[in-house]
Amino acid sequence: MSISFPGAVKYKKNNGFSPLQTIKKPLPSPIYIYNLTQRENITLKPIVKKGEYVLGGQKIADLDTLEALPIFSAVSGTVSDINNISIIIENDMLSRFMPAKKNEQPISELTSRELLWILREHGICESRTGVPAHVMLSPNTVPDCIIVCCFDSDPFVSSPQAAALNNTVKILKGLEIVLNVLCTKKAIIAVENDTKKIFADFKYHLRYNTDITLYSLKARYPQSRSDILTKTLTGKNIENINAPIFSPETLCAIADVFERGRVATTKIVTVSGDDILPPNNYYAPIGIPVSSLLSDSGYTSPKLVINGGVLDGMPVTDLDNPVTSSTKAITAFNDTNNIAKYRKELV
Repeated sequence: MSISFPGAVKYKKNNGFSPLQTIKKPLPSPIYIYNLTQRENITLKPIVKKGEYVLGGQKIADLDTLEALPIFSAVSGTVSDINNISIIIENDMLSRFMPAKKNEQPISELTSRELLWILREHGICESRTGVPAHVMLSPNTVPDCIIVCCFDSDPFVSSPQAAALNNTVKILKGLEIVLNVLCTKKAIIAVENDTKKIFADFKYHLRYNTDITLYSLKARYPQSRSDILTKTLTGKNIENINAPIFSPETLCAIADVFERGRVATTKIVTVSGDDILPPNNYYAPIGIPVSSLLSDSGYTSPKLVINGGVLDGMPVTDLDNPVTSSTKAITAFNDTNNIAKYRKELV
């Protein structure tokens, strides 16, 4: 069923999403930067030293508290600097990685506490918000349902759609784990009605499942905003229902932890902006400078760079700022004529 919300605004898409488009890998950067400060003023402590050689997938910072999320290096190389703000790793371009440690115990035999600890120790967080997955899966009450949002309504962002494409089985495996941990059966999966392959794949795999509802939403802004999405799908205000929202990228990462033992070192990021340059989605290593993604996409001297979508993203003043686990898009403009009217004041 295709539904939308009152007052929805139709928009022109500039994100270039297509079922035929592949997610690219950016050229490696000479350095990778890892911010030590996380949400709610949590500051991690480095567990590596300056001059130390590290492997990709190696834990480099952590804090002895449940709310913290450890950081893993996305590349192999030497720790060139450590300060109160960040850890900087000089990439040796050899792509040496720690061996994956798959949990051999069946998921059904793990307690909820053991399962949450495994997610924490693999650095899994919700890509929409940056909240650690193990924190989201530790609520005080049982949720009414789970919402899976397989799109972003910003016209310049398509990273959730890219994460959902051809990953239906993995998403449903991750969702099954989430439902079991939260002791609930009900879930709602929402896709945009112009991503027909994603909808068809979910419809096929859910044909015998009566607990998970699939909705096709009209492509409107700001459909993916948490309060509007919740109201549209459940008919209730976000304050009156307990319905945590998960992204397909997060559910895939949860499934990968138990299938392959993978730690979180990459993030799907949309790079878009000028009409003359093709939009791309990247498997961006966490810690790669924004400038590397921009140059890879052809943004040589951008007049404006936004972390996030063009509608509500924040301007980037330092292009050496790194991609983090909650970066969904980098929107840039070489030509000020292409900047949306409602963001021209940022130039």
